[in-house]
Amino acid sequence: MSEPSTDSPMYGSLADTLQTLSRIISNVPDADWVPSLVETVQSLDASAPGCARMKGFLVQHGDDSLDSLVQCLAVDWTLAFRGMSPGRGPKPPYAGAWMSDDGTGVELMLAINSCYVAEGLGSSGNHLNRYDYLGVQLEFLAHLFRKAAAAEDAGAQEASLESAGSFRDRFILPWLASYRQQVEERCRTDFWKGYLELVEAVLDDIP
Repeated sequence: MSEPSTDSPMYGSLADTLQTLSRIISNVPDADWVPSLVETVQSLDASAPGCARMKGFLVQHGDDSLDSLVQCLAVDWTLAFRGMSPGRGPKPPYAGAWMSDDGTGVELMLAINSCYVAEGLGSSGNHLNRYDYLGVQLEFLAHLFRKAAAAEDAGAQEASLESAGSFRDRFILPWLASYRQQVEERCRTDFWKGYLELVEAVLDDIP
């Protein structure tokens, strides 16, 4: 049995990063969640793409009350990640909204969910969002890299890495840059613009 790559710790770290990014986009900024969100962002390396923008936003609002900070973050979170104002905000980060002619993409959602099912995850384990939601997709990639890190042989590790790369290339990268551009143009909060810059950079670095 061949040994897994010595890069295994790196894959575990990447899984943790993707899980954190998934958690950030998938949770409504409220009074319970925002303090943890702030703590997470403050722990990030400011030199990483987008992190300086997120940290800068927090510095600018450092004297705000928690309620004021929550409101500021929540307004653009809803606009950017929920598509609640289609005439004003960007299309929401659903692969089907960007990659299908009808703006829904039921067949695409089923194709994405089949990837989850093939990994024994049922409907991804997350019933609060659509299967093709960016946060759910990041969660799935985290699963694949966690599996690669734990692989007992090189073949199993390579299979997980190939699955991750293929999933990213098929279902996220074709639309992510266009979505991020709409957020840059239509949202005001630099925090979420920086967040998406970081997401794109992390995905681009996937082996």
